[in-house]
Amino acid sequence: MDIIMSYQKKFTKELLFDKLKKKGLFWSYDSAIHYDESKDDLLIETTLKYADMDDIKTLFTLYGKARVRQLWEKQIINDCRFKKLNYFLARVFFGMDVEAQDFAGVKNDRAEKFRLLAGYD
Repeated sequence: MDIIMSYQKKFTKELLFDKLKKKGLFWSYDSAIHYDESKDDLLIETTLKYADMDDIKTLFTLYGKARVRQLWEKQIINDCRFKKLNYFLARVFFGMDVEAQDFAGVKNDRAEKFRLLAGYD
């Protein structure tokens, strides 16, 4: 039974990956890119940022709330481009009692990295 469930999850991950790839949501320009387990974090992040509600729900089924939340906190929450998304995810999917202004003061880690790479202090 576990083998069947594992196969079904892998197949569903592949379908979701291919769906997002066809929409052009991954950074790779290689049309031959395929899903493998090393791309799980990429799949979770891209789905949270750009996919629709059904795909996000599928993500929680595949990876569980704890894994998805861990990646959200690590990769997305500190990017001020996604303030509205963070508020939405926090309230709807993670059941957090937050307000929109809780994300207003988020430091833009991405912009800070670019500033450091460019040599600006």
